[in-house]
Parts: sequence; C-alpha cells; structure tokens
Amino acid sequence: MATKPEQKRASVSVDVRVPREIAWRALLDTRELQIWFAQQANVDVEKKEYSFGGKNVPFLRYDDRPDQTILEINEEDGILRYSWPVRRRDGDIVETEVRYRLTQMDEYCRLDVDHIVGQEDLTDDDLRNLWTLMLNGYVFHMEGAAAWVRPEFTQKKAKDFRLDFWTATKREVVYETLTTVDGIRGFFAPQIKKIELEEGGILDLGWDQLPVIEIEENVKFAHGWREVADEDPNLVVRWELKDEGNGTRVSLTEGSFTEPVVLSSRPDYDGWAAVMNDLKRYLETNRHPIFLSILIEPYAEGK
Repeated sequence: MATKPEQKRASVSVDVRVPREIAWRALLDTRELQIWFAQQANVDVEKKEYSFGGKNVPFLRYDDRPDQTILEINEEDGILRYSWPVRRRDGDIVETEVRYRLTQMDEYCRLDVDHIVGQEDLTDDDLRNLWTLMLNGYVFHMEGAAAWVRPEFTQKKAKDFRLDFWTATKREVVYETLTTVDGIRGFFAPQIKKIELEEGGILDLGWDQLPVIEIEENVKFAHGWREVADEDPNLVVRWELKDEGNGTRVSLTEGSFTEPVVLSSRPDYDGWAAVMNDLKRYLETNRHPIFLSILIEPYAEGK
C-alpha cells in the first residue's frame, strides 16, 4: 500500500475590526474576493465552486484555471475549507488545502488560517510570503486602508525589479524606520543586532551581515543582499523615498541579476513584496508583521 506523503501546516491568525458578518462575506463574495484576494474569482456555494486566478496570485500562472473546490462550509461556526492546487516554482501542480475559521471576539473578529501542503511541495518561506501577501490584502481591505503592494506573477523577465507603495507617513519617519535597529526590528528582522549608518558600514540582521552601500538622509538607503543571491552574490537592495501629496512614495529596487530572469520565479520577488506590505502596515498601524507570526510545523490528519 502506498504511503501518504508527509505534510506540513502553515498557521496564522489575523484580527480585523469589523463585525463577523462583514468579515465572513469577504471570504465568500465574488466581488469582495476580486478586491483583496484574486483578480479573477468566482464563488458558487451550491456547486462547491471556489475558483480564483489572475496575475496577482502567487503559485498560479496567469492563464491557469485550477479546479479549486469547497470542501466544507459552515457559516454558523465560521468555517470554510477549500482545495487549492498550486503550481510550484518548478512548474508542477500539487494538491493543497486551505482552512479558514472566523471567530467573533469582544470588539473584533479573528481569522485563523491553516494551509496544509506536502512537506516538500512549498518551502517555509514560500508559505510565509504567500500568506503575508494575501492576509495583508484582507486586513487592509476590511479596515479601509489605502492600496497595498500587489506584485504581478507573470513571465516577465528583467535584470532587476521594482516595487512601490504610497503611505500617509512623513518621509522622515519612513527613513528612520528603514535605518534604525528599532525600526527594522518592528517591520522586518526581529533578530537584528546593529546597523552602522555609513557607507561601508554593516547591517547585521542576525542571520547575515550586509554591506551598507549608499545613504542619503531621508531620501535613499541601499545595502547588499545575499540571502537568495545564488549566482548573483553582489545584489543590491535600494530603498528610495519621495514626497507625494500629503505622504510618501516608497520604492524598492533589487538588482542587478547577471542575466534576465523570470521575476516571479524568484522567492525574493514575492518576499520583498511581503516585506513592503509589512512596512506599510507597521508605519500606518504600528502593528508587527503577519510574516513573523506564521507557524509552520509537521502535520498529520487527526493528530
């Protein structure tokens, strides 16, 4: 008899300050899903259809039409389970399952999410990046925040990539957040040890020591990036800030790759989009990243 492949579960909870019926509708209403989750979405409860796709959803090609299916729905208990066939970075499609549970608390709702996948089907970082992107969209939409970073998962090739967002935060505050230990710990790296804010200085994130390359106070901050550099050990991450309206346009560029690459095939592409959403969330709400709260552990059905 064939042995069932080992599985793991990514678990995360987010709070939203809206009544439960509004939070529940956002999980099942086609139009709501098109706003916060997927560019293309359609829900038919009677047919158990829960289909979604489009260029803003990780681990789907733009033209994919996977067979997502409702497995369980219980409005009274706030439970929704559905199957999600995902396309791994190597191109293979694998079966996964997503479980939502929505609970009314005293003054807010809590959405608990479990994503069950094969142990080798998606990396832990892939799962963290995926749900940081998706759930920041959910929280921002529920609480009426400004638009968030939604990278495009297409076959576009380039030697670098650029992501940006607008925030109703003064440029000086954004710069301080990007260039201080307390700021970086708040939105990105809780393990950070130090930052030497001078060209040639060291940014010690706790898991890597990176060179500080460029500084222009309240305008620009650039450092090396080696975590997923592979054959490109001299990658540079550059943050740039510009006044726009009554807030700030925050841009991030990573490059330059030796050869043009499919941007969406790189974990740093959606990884930095997740980080930028965490930065926006931290700047505007002072809430710490969803990314840091995602638990991934081995999973066995019934245990």
